[in-house]
Amino acid sequence: MIKISQISTKRLLLSACILLTLFSVGCSKSDNKNSKVLQAAISPSIPPFTFEEKGQPVGIDIEIFKGFCESRGYTYNLKAYDFQGMLGAVASGQVDVAFSGISITPKRMEVMEFSNPYVQNSWDLISLTKRNIQITNLAQIKNYSIGFPTGAVFMGYIENEWAPKGIYPTNRVKLYPSYSEALTDLNNGNLDLVFTDSSMLLTYVNKMKMPFTSSYQIPYADQLGFAFIKGSPIRDDFNKYLAELGPEKIKAMEIKWTK
Repeated sequence: MIKISQISTKRLLLSACILLTLFSVGCSKSDNKNSKVLQAAISPSIPPFTFEEKGQPVGIDIEIFKGFCESRGYTYNLKAYDFQGMLGAVASGQVDVAFSGISITPKRMEVMEFSNPYVQNSWDLISLTKRNIQITNLAQIKNYSIGFPTGAVFMGYIENEWAPKGIYPTNRVKLYPSYSEALTDLNNGNLDLVFTDSSMLLTYVNKMKMPFTSSYQIPYADQLGFAFIKGSPIRDDFNKYLAELGPEKIKAMEIKWTK
């Protein structure tokens, strides 16, 4: 069993304070005076896709986006939001693109456009290792409190799959601005379970040494994509870049940021 360290707790609290931060970043070809500046929205508390390390946004999505900019001669600004705010920024046209482990859903596709999927994940309900919560039957789930960030795809799953079957009501879900607050409540014993995807859990356990474990894995294939404004002039070129990278390089990035 891994004990909760003061360092882990501080990381969570610090992550909760990074919202609405502006990161201005120049790509390697930024000396090109004709290059376009892309405005990007992120939610940097979604490891391994976008999170903070040593005060800088890092992760799979950052690495992919930076590579795209460098290969196409773009410069960019990153602006951090909570998860719901990030989605709102791209849906309203305030930014050109948003990314931080965003699931592709029909509802989201009504107000934004997505790249081709670049990662596919399963979902987990995670808990503190020391509590040893093991769910072997869905009927047990209603015995526990569940939380995750506002705007996360998990709410739609509960609304469509669990609530109609009486497995778990939506009004019992605890919503948070970001994962930082949800995990803090989990650490403090104010929350039983947090919905995450499998890559996030690997990062928490392997890279961040946090005392979390999967209590139940949901049999769901979640496809992630970069979200663009409707009619985006760069989405097709971004898809070309994803194809240039290929699945092996993207998988290598995933392994890099989850260990």
